[in-house]
Amino acid sequence: MPEDLWKIRKRKGMSVAQLASRSGVSADAIREYESGEKAIPPGELRRLARALLGEWDINLRSSPPPRRDKLPPQAEKAPPRKPRPKEKPKEKRKPRPSPPARDTQITHMLGLAARFGLDRAALEEQVGKPLDQLTVAEARKWNRHFMQRIVEERPPKQPIDRRWACLPEGVDRFEMEYLDGVKAAGSRFAFTLFNGERYGGTPVGYGPYTITIQQADGSELTLNKLAIAYYRRTGGGG
Repeated sequence: MPEDLWKIRKRKGMSVAQLASRSGVSADAIREYESGEKAIPPGELRRLARALLGEWDINLRSSPPPRRDKLPPQAEKAPPRKPRPKEKPKEKRKPRPSPPARDTQITHMLGLAARFGLDRAALEEQVGKPLDQLTVAEARKWNRHFMQRIVEERPPKQPIDRRWACLPEGVDRFEMEYLDGVKAAGSRFAFTLFNGERYGGTPVGYGPYTITIQQADGSELTLNKLAIAYYRRTGGGG
């Protein structure tokens, strides 16, 4: 029983382009034959039959293939997104209370205030509270206040009478006077170093870092002050 051209082509697993290539019949003509718009001429019928591997039982006018009325299923719409809940306004954090002023801040403040002749009582009266009740921020503010006054007013520094040097290698007034007296008197001293070595002699010179002694044989020896553990007087001049 004759079959429509499009049925035979599909049964053979060919596309329109493949059938056109094998038969030499144009693809447009094959579409017209398969849709039933035109009847297949005898000459092209033979060519199509050979290309379809001997399928001679072909309807000269095919009935058009059924249309695809059914549309492809649409993708299911995603459910609408729920609106995000409004975020609660963040509560403003209360500023942390400033910690108590440090001892170093109070000491520094007293030193600055002394430049203006203020003692602790006068300073507390100006600040408006005892110094040990100040916070770090308040102490910083008052220190900045006095430093600014120093820059603007340039008050004279209070003389400091200290007996010992701030640094081990320093030479302050006390040490200078002491060593000058020892040198003038020609006193002999025994020096003990940190490494256990001991030397004896009369101081003949000194500096910020060294002491030079004259030993019993008349030779001079310079000792590093940082290496000296201690020294003591042993007698009068040599």
